Amino acid sequence: MDLPVGNGKKVLIVDDDSNHVLLLQERLEAAGYQTLAAADGVEGLGLAKRELPDLVITDVLLPKLNGFELTEQLKTSPDTGGIPVIMMSAIYVTEEDMSHGFDLGAETYLFKADLAMRKPLEAETLLEAAAMLVEKPGEPVAEAGPSRILVVDDDPDSSHLVLKQLEPEGYSLDTAAGGREALDMILESPYDLVLLDIRLPDVDGLDVLKQVKEIHPGIAVVMMTGFGSEEIAAEALRRGADDYIIKPLEAESVVNAVHAALERVFRKQRLDRVAARLRGAASPELENKERLINELRNSSITLMNHYDRLLAAEEQNRVYSERLEQMVDERAHDLKQRSDELAVLHSVLSAAARTLDLFEVLGVALQELEPALAAESLAAFVVDPQTERLRMGAQQNMPGDFLRWVSRQPGDGEGILKSVLAEGGREFIEDISADKDLAPFFPGASTGGLSMIFFPMNSLTETVGLVAIVRRQEGLDEATWSLLDSVGDELGVIVDNIRLYDNLRQAYLSTIMALAEAVDARDSHTTGHSGRVSAFAVAIAERMGLPGESVLSIRDAGYLHDVGKIGTPDAVLHKEDDLTPEEMITMRRHPGTSHKILEHASIPNEIKLMIKHHHEHFDGEGYPDGLAGNSIPVGARILGVADAFEAMTSGRPYRQALTREDAIAELRRCAGSQFDPEVVQIFLEALEASGENS
Repeated sequence: MDLPVGNGKKVLIVDDDSNHVLLLQERLEAAGYQTLAAADGVEGLGLAKRELPDLVITDVLLPKLNGFELTEQLKTSPDTGGIPVIMMSAIYVTEEDMSHGFDLGAETYLFKADLAMRKPLEAETLLEAAAMLVEKPGEPVAEAGPSRILVVDDDPDSSHLVLKQLEPEGYSLDTAAGGREALDMILESPYDLVLLDIRLPDVDGLDVLKQVKEIHPGIAVVMMTGFGSEEIAAEALRRGADDYIIKPLEAESVVNAVHAALERVFRKQRLDRVAARLRGAASPELENKERLINELRNSSITLMNHYDRLLAAEEQNRVYSERLEQMVDERAHDLKQRSDELAVLHSVLSAAARTLDLFEVLGVALQELEPALAAESLAAFVVDPQTERLRMGAQQNMPGDFLRWVSRQPGDGEGILKSVLAEGGREFIEDISADKDLAPFFPGASTGGLSMIFFPMNSLTETVGLVAIVRRQEGLDEATWSLLDSVGDELGVIVDNIRLYDNLRQAYLSTIMALAEAVDARDSHTTGHSGRVSAFAVAIAERMGLPGESVLSIRDAGYLHDVGKIGTPDAVLHKEDDLTPEEMITMRRHPGTSHKILEHASIPNEIKLMIKHHHEHFDGEGYPDGLAGNSIPVGARILGVADAFEAMTSGRPYRQALTREDAIAELRRCAGSQFDPEVVQIFLEALEASGENS
């Protein structure tokens, strides 16, 4: 059969496979086309803009700029947007990829692997598609039979005028007086074109337009309106109209609009048919892709018989594999950087969660940053709220003169530190030896290669400190700055929280001391009792190796353990004789009263339980709940020993103070019954170590 002729029109081929380019050039030039070739997407885009070819055929996988990106740039440029594009791909590219190409504006696609098989039908459809795509608007597009046109207008005179103007053109014409009638006629028998009035009596013309395009997207629709506003025309075109004409209708405008719309419809229909033939010829097994892939995989004989196809596929696989490896390497690098960042932040936040010691948290942060940044020395400083000067919080291998220099700086900084402290910015000194302020502190910098980083610790409202880091590596990438910004923000919030906690703690301790003093003030014989019990209890807890927070809780419980005696009558509290059984019951209520007084206070529950149970006995004979052994909170067992020893060695109205030796003997005698024997032993060791039991 006769193949379409190119008539010297230019086709640009963009493909990094030279064998495939030669094959395409051979076929296209034999059909009368001029050909241009580019080996990558960037070169192809430049050629397209300079030469303005009539058609672009591009591979999907290209160096520098892939086929999707090339198509998008061509279609969005005013100079090249009208150039038709055919996309090529290897058989392993998915249909979703091809749909993406159509969305970007490609007219059709073919499979390279089947092109390499040199099928005659494929060559015919390729050239037919090329001929179709390079046709210019206005060139005739022959179609069999008269075009069917539906005129929709509720004005009989207007419909008659349109029919009169179009009848000489040989079209098959029908009319409808309303939107519903028109939709019924289109459903029953599709038309090539609909001339649609915007104003209809039953359904708005724009709504009819929308439904027509949903039912048959290939039907051309030309809107007719007597209201020539640009807004109405723009809305019609936005909803899918192919054109619009203004009433009163002129014969030339109607005929021209119909001709142009039908030309676009027929051109699109023909292109769709050619594209369908092209895809069918390129991959007859496309609908059963899985079976085709399995056959190709299991049949080395078939692959060897089509050697040029194998070469093309291997080259594509090589490029594809290299790009995949590059993507994996880049992703792995990004993940490692993110993992390192999260590891540092996790360590800092874990330190903040287990302690409220600011110096410990800052020390952990510097330990984590040292290997992450290959740092030689580091230091962290916080702004002291009282002195408004920088106070060192932690450091590693930082020169003492530098630490003292920074510590003399005001809270808003001077010189190089000002942008960090006053503005919350960050500074990078590429060469310390070139900085007049820093060079004297780092004699080793004279040989070059030492750089320095300053970054702020920012709370939610202010800059509360800074971190200084010395390292030998040059430059900082965005990932490193991101890590430092994250660490700085976390440390800033932690510093702010620890300060707030310290303020609350001081207020809390002031309240505890006031309560303890109020209890002791009721009886001159017990003045200082709570403080001494607290000191004994802390000595026991520290010697037992309890955590710092537990030691502080035991200290506070010691101050508050007798707060319930506020509710004990003076007659019982100050009685100089032995208490009666009824008075003893009253006295024994004070641990429970203490617990009730503190029940709704913002005091940790473990402190409340220590106070409530500090008169429980190890053998279960104590009060108020008769707890025994390890069911008694360890803090309460400690308080029990400390309270008993202090009471025995202090005078009371009804008895004289025991000597330390007698009090110690009493503790030993009651160990295992009233007192926890382990706590007694540790307390006696603490007394001996302090020299107070002699």
